[in-house]
Amino acid sequence: MAAPLRRAAAAAAGWAAARRYRAAPLRRSLDGEYRPDAADRRTPPWQLEARYEARRFGRWGAAAAVAAGRLWPGPRRLRQLEAEEREWCPALRDLQAALERSERLTEQRRVERTQRVAAALERLPGLVAAWRRGRAAARERARAEGARRAAALAAAAGGVPGGGEDPRARAALLDDLERQRRRQEKRRRREARLEAARQALAAAHQAAAAAPPPQ
Repeated sequence: MAAPLRRAAAAAAGWAAARRYRAAPLRRSLDGEYRPDAADRRTPPWQLEARYEARRFGRWGAAAAVAAGRLWPGPRRLRQLEAEEREWCPALRDLQAALERSERLTEQRRVERTQRVAAALERLPGLVAAWRRGRAAARERARAEGARRAAALAAAAGGVPGGGEDPRARAALLDDLERQRRRQEKRRRREARLEAARQALAAAHQAAAAAPPPQ
């Protein structure tokens, strides 16, 4: 019996405390709109933004006590909105101009590619013929080199006992002959360069001697 009485007494006390509560009056500006203080911790931060006021005005209209003139964007925001609209929603004339530029560029690339393919096809027979000539020349050089090495080996092995039968002796002879051939080739190229330089110097002296003296 005591428990229900205690619960009834607690409920009556809570009801009396709720009736004694008086909420603080709303802070309103001169235009009659509620302006919560930024330091008021009971107000969420998102309710202090102009976007929230715009949503309230859009939902309740004049009953929201929001000045509609303040919801209109300023010059800076208008410029931003116009730039975004031009970027994401361009005019039909701009779209047509961009499409025409893209088509011209595509056609130009197609023509250039066709011209390159035609030029490559024109050069193809000559390239194939040059490749075949180079391959034939390489094969001929390989045959001549093989014949030269065989002849040199046979000539050198004639004066060496067992030179034509021992593989190591044959390899040593070939190495010696190859070194001699490279030295002779280097000497020949060096003499050719010296001769070309002497001829160029002699031609320069002759040109200088034949030139008329300066006035």
